[in-house]
Order: sequence, then C-alpha cells, then structure tokens
Amino acid sequence: MIAVSIIALSYTQSQLRLPALFTDHMVVQRGKPINIWGWDSPGQKITVTLGGKSVSASADSKGKFSASLPKLNAGGPYTLEVKGSSSTKVKDVLVGEVWICSGQSNMEWIVANSHFREETMKQSDPAVRMFTVTKKIAQTPQQDVQGTWVASSANTVDPFSAVGLAFANKLRAELKVPIGMIHSSWGGTPAEAWTPRFIFSELDTLPSNSLRRTMLDSYQSRLSTNDLSFEEALAKFRPLASAYQVKAYPQIFGKVDLGWTSVDFDDSSWSDNPSMPFAFDADFDGAYHFRKEVTLTQAQVDATSNLSLGAIDDFDRTFINGTQIGQTDMTVANYWGASRTYNIPKGLLKAGRNVIAVLAHDNSGPGGLSNSSEVFRLGPLAIGEHWKFRKGERYLPVPESQTGPQPTMPEGRDTPSFPSTLFNGMIAPLAPYTIQGAIWYQGESNADRAVQYTTLLSEMIRGWRKSFGQGDFSFYTAQLANYMAPNPNQFDSAWAELRSAQDIVGQAPHGGTTTIIDIGEANDIHPRNKRDVGERLARIALKKNYGKSVEWQGPRFKSIAAKGDKITIIFDHAKGLKTTDGQPPRCFAIAGADNQWKWTTGTIQGNMVVLKRSQGENMVRYAWQDNPLVNLINSDGLPAMPFRTDSLPLITRNNR
Repeated sequence: MIAVSIIALSYTQSQLRLPALFTDHMVVQRGKPINIWGWDSPGQKITVTLGGKSVSASADSKGKFSASLPKLNAGGPYTLEVKGSSSTKVKDVLVGEVWICSGQSNMEWIVANSHFREETMKQSDPAVRMFTVTKKIAQTPQQDVQGTWVASSANTVDPFSAVGLAFANKLRAELKVPIGMIHSSWGGTPAEAWTPRFIFSELDTLPSNSLRRTMLDSYQSRLSTNDLSFEEALAKFRPLASAYQVKAYPQIFGKVDLGWTSVDFDDSSWSDNPSMPFAFDADFDGAYHFRKEVTLTQAQVDATSNLSLGAIDDFDRTFINGTQIGQTDMTVANYWGASRTYNIPKGLLKAGRNVIAVLAHDNSGPGGLSNSSEVFRLGPLAIGEHWKFRKGERYLPVPESQTGPQPTMPEGRDTPSFPSTLFNGMIAPLAPYTIQGAIWYQGESNADRAVQYTTLLSEMIRGWRKSFGQGDFSFYTAQLANYMAPNPNQFDSAWAELRSAQDIVGQAPHGGTTTIIDIGEANDIHPRNKRDVGERLARIALKKNYGKSVEWQGPRFKSIAAKGDKITIIFDHAKGLKTTDGQPPRCFAIAGADNQWKWTTGTIQGNMVVLKRSQGENMVRYAWQDNPLVNLINSDGLPAMPFRTDSLPLITRNNR
C-alpha cells in the first residue's frame, strides 16, 4: 500500500501542469515578453510555443519552471503548446491588452445587477474576455487560483464585473485589439487585505516617527498577536452579541407582534413595490415589513429548498407561512452587506398559496433591500417583483446604561478583512502574468482612515508591482461615489477626505484617478451606473497607455487668487467649462481666519470659476461632502475633481 502511494505521488509530481490562467480562451499581453510558468518533474526540460515563437526552460528542484516568450503583436487565435514530461495545448489564445480589475463590492458588482445590462448583452464581443478569480483567503502566498477564461457573449456577461467589462469594452472599441480582464475582488474588504505581507514587515529602515512606520507597526501587531481563528473568536463573540441585540434592538429581536407574517394576514392596505431593490426613507432608522405571495405547484414545492434575498441593510428576520426560516444579525460578519440565502425546512412550503415575510431593520445610515430583482429567488422561481410593504416602527436607541457596551466583532486571521489574506489568495498567484496595468475600485471599507489610506494604498501598489516584477505598471483608481443623504450643513466629510487620499495616490507616476462624484446614489452604496465608471477609467488608459487624443479627467484645481470681493479658481482640463443644468456652479464653500465655512455663489469665465466673498475669506472647498449635488463639468461631460485649498486638520487624522 505504501509503495502504491509513493508511485502515485511520483506520477502526480511528474505531470506537466499549468496555472489556471493558462487555459482555453486566454488573452496574453501584446508588445511585451509573455511570462509562462507551471510545474513538472524537477530538472525536466520544457518547451513553450505560441504564435510561431518558442522558448525553452527547465523545472527547478521543486518542479517549477518559468519561461518568457518574445513579444507578439495583437492577433490570434493561436494555440499555446507546452511540452515537458507530457504535452498540453491551450486553444483559442488571443494576443491583446491585459488588465487586472480589483477592489471591493463596487468592482465585484456584476453586469446582471447594473443599468447597462441589456445594452451590454446586445453589444457583446468575443474578443473581450474575463477571468474571474474564485474567492480565497490564505495566510501565505498561493501558487494558483481557481477560475476560467470566458469570452463575452449575450449568454455569458451577466456574472462579469460590470466596471471591468465597461472598461474592456471601451478599450476594445478604441483600440480594435483583444482585451483580457483578470477580475479579482471581494465585497466589504479593506485595502490592507490586498496588501502583500512583506510590506508590513519592512520596518527596520523606517524612522520611528514616520506615518508609514506607525501604520505598518499597527498591522504588524495585528499579524503577531491575533492567534484565534475567526471561527474560534466567533464562538466566543456570538452569545455576547445575541444577548446585547435583544436589549439594544427589542423591536426586531425582542417580543414583537409577528401576526403579519402568517398566510391569512390581510395586507390589502399595504403599498406595492413593483420591483426590487427597495431603499428605506433616507432619514428613517427602524423597521419595514415585507410580504410576497407565491403560488406553487407540488412539483415546484419538491424542487425548492432555499430562499435567496440578496443583501439587507442592516438586519432581517425571514419567515415562510408564519415560521421563521432565517435571521441575519450582529453575530454575522459584515451583516449589512451579507447575502441572505436561507434553507427551507421540508414540509413548510405547500402546493398552492404561500407567503414569504421579511422583517427588515436599519439601525443607522441608509437601509433597504439592496439587490436587483434577479437575485430574489425561491429555489429556481424568480420572486423579485411586486412585494407588499409597510413602514414599521422608528428605531429609538436604547441607552448604553441599559444595554451594556456593544461587543466587538472579532477579527481572526482567516477573514477577508485581515492583512494580506486576499493578496495571498487572489493576487499573488496571478504573478508574474504579463499585464498592462490594473484598475481599482475600493475605499468604502477604509473611509474612516483617510490619512492612513494615502500611505496604505501607495504601499499596496508598490507591493503589487514588486510581486509582478514588471516595473511600475499603470494603476488607475475610481474615487468613492457620492453617497448618503445630501446635507447642506456639511463642510467636513470623511468620504471627501478619502476621495482626496485616492487622488493624491493617483497623481504618482503611472497613476490616475477618475472622479464619479456625480453618478452615485444617496440610498445605495452600490450605484447601478457602472458603465460610466469603467469608461472613465478607460479614458485614463487611452490617454496614458495608448496615446489617444482624449480628455481623461474632469476639471482639476490649478490655482487660487483672492482679491477684493472675489476669489478666482483656475482649472486644468477645463475646455468648455460649464454646468450640467445651466445654473451657476454649486458646492463651493469659503472660509477665512475664523475657519467658519459658508456657501458662496460663482460664475464661470473661460477656464475659471469666480466666487463671491464678503469678509476676506481666502480658503475654498469644492464638493467636500459625502453627497454633494455637483454640476460643474467640462465639454466631455466629466465632473470637476473635489478639492480643498486649506490645510486645516482633517477629521480623520487620528486613524493611524
């Protein structure tokens, strides 16, 4: 038996194997050496052939080989052939432009849940291809990922990253070459999870008083002191959280009237929501009640075992025919964005009339059922349309003197928010695949740490570039969109500060930042307009990487001059400076030595905005809010970049 095992192991190790990225329908980068790697028997000679060019290499003592094919022009399809102890062929290989798209949920957001789905399906192009990396948490850099290359077609684009595909489609239309996108993202995750571990270890040469040293020391401490696994920590946390939430949120987790969840309850007076999603009133924290009647055949009952509702911000209790089947609450990590999929006990569904009822509760900020109608399913049956609803009780916070302190969700090493876990599992295995660059849509999970983010994102990018070994490849970022209820009394904003941090990083060599401050949604952190995000990122690439004559950003602050009763702001990238509605430009605030901000009006004069002042104010902030109602654009329709001219302390300064 032992001999058989040894023979089997030897046989497995001697077999030629390529990473998942090197599979049928792949796209490789044009105009650069093409990195190929894989595994075979130690010492085995390997020959790689593609597009009429060949190169040889040998597997090292651990069985890994690396080869670099001479650069090729755009074209294909070709067959990649690799010969070693055995031979393998990768078919339908195109040569074109390859980009990584990464970040959190707004990059992960799929075409099926976006506004431009129907148009994208009609205009799909098989020369645009996407490889979606399967989510994986890892403590050490992995050798491979899971995923497949898929060509764009009407039947395949639904699960693609919407921003990634919009970016690719724009490049394809302008460049007329194949485009490959490697999509690797995970919703609700911070930048430190995507940062290489070696970045957090490079401490010895840094001065002790530097922000970078302080930040890295903090993460190094997390790496060295957090020994519990996430599940072990959760086991200790959950009973505490369960007891706390009964006291803190009695109107959902306490003794509440649930008669409205029964099949026979009369909901004829309730309102109708034609199609999901559903956003709670912007200023309302509390409960909403939802009911959905579904008539099933016995065959449908037999084929149904679960209910899917997407994400519900924040909590829910879900019922079928008056019986609770699931609950998502404080005991669940990232509960506000967690997708609800509940198993249905056998025998609960009946042939005929059934009623699904959801008690949804928002405890702060925007709330609602945030996914599009396609996500709502009872087994295979679509149920996203025509839900009845009524507004329930407003949430009145219970004093901490009655509840005790709120327990803190633990952070184990095996979570997607822990430093380096996603880099190890979802980025490191991609290197050294030859790429043109990367696009990044992330920041919501770091929005309370703007000062730190400037350093953290820069370090993350440096770590990626070092890992891929291809020099300072392009790295382009989408700023946070406008979000939350507009507040005319807001002059300080953590989200504005995070946008500024993103722009600072984007101004580094081979960087770029696009603002999307005009296409967000007040009640949804996931704006559905992903096409403009992707196309604006593509504009940066078209200008900086491909030399196209295209405006690549909106009006950007250049200089300020204050004289008399006027403040003059001069902009770059301001050809055709105008407003979207023909009204004077909005969202300009001014302040003087008293640091008291107030709104002012202005006029457009060429590439300038001239603001009125009355008391010698000399500092300006533009769009420095969570959700500013901006209207200033250039002739290409690109919005002006938020800015501030003051150097007052940031509200997120204590976040190291």
